Amino acid sequence: VRMKEIEAQSVGSSIVINAEQSGLKNVTASQLSAPSDRYSIPILADSENEKSAWVGVLSKLHKILRKSHCRDRTVYVLKEAYDSNLSLIKTTQTAAIVDHKRIALGNEEGLFVVHVTIDEIIRVGDMKNIHQIELIPHGRMVAVISGRSHQVQLLPMSALDGQKTDVHKLEETKGCQTMTSGTVCQGAHTCLCVAWKSQVFCYELFRSKKISHRKFKELRTPTTIQWMAIFSEQLCVGFQSGFLRYPLQREGIPYRMLHSRDPTLSFIAHQPVDALCAIEISSIEYLLCFKSIGIYTDSRGLRSRPVELMWPATPTYCRYSAPYLSVYSENAVDVFDVNSMEWLQTIPLKKVRPLNSEGSLNILLLETIRLIYFKNKKTNGDELVFPQMVDNHQKQVVRHLSSKRRYSFRAPKKGMLPKGIAGSLPHPALLGNRDPEEGMARQTKHKTLLLPFIILYIIYLFLSFCLF
Repeated sequence: VRMKEIEAQSVGSSIVINAEQSGLKNVTASQLSAPSDRYSIPILADSENEKSAWVGVLSKLHKILRKSHCRDRTVYVLKEAYDSNLSLIKTTQTAAIVDHKRIALGNEEGLFVVHVTIDEIIRVGDMKNIHQIELIPHGRMVAVISGRSHQVQLLPMSALDGQKTDVHKLEETKGCQTMTSGTVCQGAHTCLCVAWKSQVFCYELFRSKKISHRKFKELRTPTTIQWMAIFSEQLCVGFQSGFLRYPLQREGIPYRMLHSRDPTLSFIAHQPVDALCAIEISSIEYLLCFKSIGIYTDSRGLRSRPVELMWPATPTYCRYSAPYLSVYSENAVDVFDVNSMEWLQTIPLKKVRPLNSEGSLNILLLETIRLIYFKNKKTNGDELVFPQMVDNHQKQVVRHLSSKRRYSFRAPKKGMLPKGIAGSLPHPALLGNRDPEEGMARQTKHKTLLLPFIILYIIYLFLSFCLF
């Protein structure tokens, strides 16, 4: 409501598909900078009087906020990361930002890197059905979960440049759910943790000429793992109604992040609820996000704040980019400051799903499927370059002649016909003439010269038939 662009209008049911004949109030808010910057949320009212009352209240509230010069506290501006006409986007299951000019996309067809400024696409390896992409910059490698068997494969970072490289498979990870990476020993070692049902395999990764690994720990959780991350050289694992922290450098029992002796937290265990994510606020405080509520605890697992973080709607995903928590629900994304507990922004996007762990890349699953980037207004510079969007439905993916793995996404040149049509039409030069009038004169001359020979051949056939 604090946004300058928002407005409340009374509309009829004819503009809303499957709406009842009773009135609607329509709240319009800012959505995308390209190709559309308006977004409407139709809401059904019980009666005409109720509709009018809500429109009046919202309009008055918006005027009051504008007169009081209430500052804009929104965090994210939405940008379309790349042209939605690219067919790869429509089936994207996971993504990652490689650098400010490149995006890695994973779908059923494989792993692709899109160079957004020059419209070039590189296919990486021969993998199929990519479920998760994990960039490991410290180890200069990429980990992916791929295939029907959901197996982890490791590639050097140079594979994203189109170089031919070997793939290193982790055989015992078949059937895994998720993975996370981080460093231990003050950044000296790179580790990868892979979740398989209620087990976690912890690997140390090495990169010289070839990638190699060493499994240094195997952990067990009470139930199936729902979320996982590494912070402060500890592995944090979320499962139904609980979170645990496991030390990675040494042996030891895990730390419960919800203490059973705190009576104010007992309701979590009595009413089983899914774990969405955990956030390290500081070395002595954590935010534990469940599907029903967000709870602040200290390093002992006791409540650290008297109030909880309440969700406006039932969440489906949570993503964190310090200090902002993005909570996804069916009809919107709500943004919170985890330090102040303020609800800063509501992004009114239906059917949006995060594609990476930070929530910066998202897929909008509407009639036109779009790849959306959440740009943080409060940071200097852009994590990603945004090319100028041109609505050109003629753009096609064309393979490079010099490489089987490189493609261009561009419109065909003017005058060019589609390949199938052009291949069936002969060029005039191939017919032996360039000037049509000259060709017609030649054909007439040839017919005149051949006419006496044709007449003699017919007479010969007739005489032969009469004699025999």
